[in-house]
Amino acid sequence: MNTSKPQLLRVLGLREGIAIHMGVIIGSGIFIVPATIAGHVPATGPMILVWVVAGMLSLFGALSVAELSAVLPQAGGPYVYLRRSFGRVWGFLFSWNDFFINKAGSAAAIAVGFATFTGYFFPALDGTPLVLWHFDLLGLEFDLNIGWVQILAMGVIMIVTLVNVRGVQFGGWVMTIFTSAKVLALVGLIVAVFFSGSASTANFRPWWPENWTSDLTAGFGLALISALWAYDGWIDVTLTAGEFKNPTRNVPLSLILGTVAVIVLYVGANVAYASVIPINAMQGSSRIAADVALTALGPIGASLIVIGILCSTFGSTNGMLLNGPRSIFAASADGAALKALGTIHPRHHSPWIAVVTLGVWSALLTLSGTYDQITAYVVFGSWFFYGLAAASVIALRHKIPDAERPYKAWGYPWLTLLFLLVVTWFLVNTFVESTRDAIIGILLLVIGLPFYYYWTRQTGTSNHSEAS
Repeated sequence: MNTSKPQLLRVLGLREGIAIHMGVIIGSGIFIVPATIAGHVPATGPMILVWVVAGMLSLFGALSVAELSAVLPQAGGPYVYLRRSFGRVWGFLFSWNDFFINKAGSAAAIAVGFATFTGYFFPALDGTPLVLWHFDLLGLEFDLNIGWVQILAMGVIMIVTLVNVRGVQFGGWVMTIFTSAKVLALVGLIVAVFFSGSASTANFRPWWPENWTSDLTAGFGLALISALWAYDGWIDVTLTAGEFKNPTRNVPLSLILGTVAVIVLYVGANVAYASVIPINAMQGSSRIAADVALTALGPIGASLIVIGILCSTFGSTNGMLLNGPRSIFAASADGAALKALGTIHPRHHSPWIAVVTLGVWSALLTLSGTYDQITAYVVFGSWFFYGLAAASVIALRHKIPDAERPYKAWGYPWLTLLFLLVVTWFLVNTFVESTRDAIIGILLLVIGLPFYYYWTRQTGTSNHSEAS
């Protein structure tokens, strides 16, 4: 009888890596948040610039983190990097934020996005709550919504939870199919717009504001929150590094190639949107991509694009349930989190308890508000840890200088330092301009510390070397 402990399987290749990487990033954001961004900036030029800056920032981060993925190709990605660089507690806080806040909040928001676009075919899904509960906590106001949008979103999360309990190979196969569908939908929309006759350079006006003021800088920073949300997930493929064949090659290539492709698609999509609908008319649209498709292609073409968007949001929700459990799994395996979260399914070789836990928590978070409300809580803490992960490149160059590095960060140290500088500005601007959401993000993070000290004491690892 085979009594060996179940292990994660190395079954993913470059194709699946790129599909997972792009599939997680391209979710609902590019189809929804351009309207939000249009509300923060007064002209088309700054709106496009927001997407370029957010994309380059994500690329600089990917170029840096790619080195770490080649040096430490293990499940959990940033948990492993931060633990080796700064200590187990920082690795745990990343996992706590990534699992309970980032992936859960992202899965909830994207599933809500799926339900919102389903409303294109079923107008009854208009977001009107069946039950609305408003309450105050520590001086902060919260809404709990229960409506058809939330019910459908929870159903989507339940389906992708079952998919990922089946294992990473099945989940990766689903990602490949839905990533292909979403890329085709986005490319199809861009091409169709420019050949439809609806596009006009006149719609780009005003292209640039007469004066760049401090208020515009603040608005640009707020717009950047939404754009970075749309790019969020550029680090996620590292979480599954322990399940890649030849991870020292395939994970860095997935990071770099996938990020560049997403930047091209996002900028192209925004140029297409702006060529059909002027920036002043974009504001307030809950389904900007569908509105553009309807204007350019008519009802039938718009319906096809919306079906592609539904594939996109479903696939991205699946990606959250595929990648997310690996961060807390790594912490559990290291004795820094609840032991059960490190349990591997004996048949499917998936961290199934972590998958189910994330699914249940994500479903509950769909009740916490609208798409914009959910995403606002996710971005601040996530980008703090993305900056810390990039700083790990510098730290590990000094801590383990002789380690084999099949890939070295391009432009090191200048691009890494530039990334850290821009992330610092972004976090400060977010805290100043969106203080409530930043404080909520920080509080959600700090709540994890008592759990960390309890779990490490239970596993007897609290006195182990923090950064060995």
